[in-house]
Amino acid sequence: MTTSNHRPYTYPDGKIDIPSHSGRNGAVKYADYAIGELLENASKQPWFKRTIFVIVADHCAGSARKIALPIKNYQIPLVIYAPEQIKPQTIDTLASQIDIAPTVLGLLNFSYKTKFFGKDVLEMDQKEGRAFITTYEKLGFLKDDKMVILDPKKKVEFYQFDRHDGKTAELKLQEEYFLDALGYYQGTNYLYKHKLDRIR
Repeated sequence: MTTSNHRPYTYPDGKIDIPSHSGRNGAVKYADYAIGELLENASKQPWFKRTIFVIVADHCAGSARKIALPIKNYQIPLVIYAPEQIKPQTIDTLASQIDIAPTVLGLLNFSYKTKFFGKDVLEMDQKEGRAFITTYEKLGFLKDDKMVILDPKKKVEFYQFDRHDGKTAELKLQEEYFLDALGYYQGTNYLYKHKLDRIR
C-alpha cells in the first residue's frame, strides 16, 4: 500500500486507469488494486492457509458535517480474510477498532493475559454492541441507537441516530448513556494516568 485517503493521492503509474495525483477516486481504486494484489500474491505462498489478513480503515472521507461526529463518516469497513479458516459471513454488531485485536486473538484460539477494553465481536451478543468515535477534542460513545458527545468544555450532546442513513435527531440527555460514556473514557484515562493498565 503506497497511498492514502489524503492529499496528494500519489501511487505508482500504470497500475490503474486513473492517473496519480488526480484525487480521492484514484486513491480508493489504487487501494483496492493493492489489496487484491497482496492477497493474490499471498495465496501462492505456503503460509497462506495459516494466515489471517485484517483489513480496516481509520475513518471515511470528509468528516466535517452539521454535527461534531457524523455517524456515517465513522462507519468503516473491517474485513477479516482467512478463506481456509473462516466461513464468509457478515457481522452487523456495533463495534470499534478496539475490538479487532480480541476478535483476531479469538480466531487464533489461544489464551492470553490482557487489559483490552475491546471484545471479541464473534462472541459478542448484538445487544452488547457499542462504539467509540472521536475528532480532535470531541469524544463520542454509541450504544443502541443513541450517541453521547463529550466536549472538553464540559458540554454534552445527545442524539438518536440511524446507522443506515446517518440521520440524527437531538434528544434530552439520558443519564444511563451519559454514565456509560463517562465510565469508558474517564475509566481508561484513570488507568493510563496511574499506570494501572500494565499487565503484571
